[in-house]
Amino acid sequence: MGQTKKRQYDRYTLDFKLQSVKLANNPNVRAKDIAESLGIHTVMLYRWQMEYRNGELRESKYMVTKKKSPKRRSIRTTSETQTKDDLAAANKKIKQLERALANRTEELDLLKKAERFLAQNAKN
Repeated sequence: MGQTKKRQYDRYTLDFKLQSVKLANNPNVRAKDIAESLGIHTVMLYRWQMEYRNGELRESKYMVTKKKSPKRRSIRTTSETQTKDDLAAANKKIKQLERALANRTEELDLLKKAERFLAQNAKN
């Protein structure tokens, strides 16, 4: 028999749940839209609303809070750090612009093909 893989479930803090319920209780907004924008299932939000009304809403007992790692002093000088940060930001911007250029080129090629197709159909 094969091994079954243990499932990893999302766990939410009590603050997140309370904020979600308060947003969903707004009469001008649908709970379905709130759940979709928060990235949770609609049924989960409805369940949290019901638990809130009954006074049973609480944080999961399996919720593990992550400890913040201690801050370490940087060995590098500030100008060296700034240069590396600037370089990383520039590389990120270059990649973003390259992706945008590729998208625009693809759109332009598609429009050219459509123009040729429509011109050919107009002749026929």
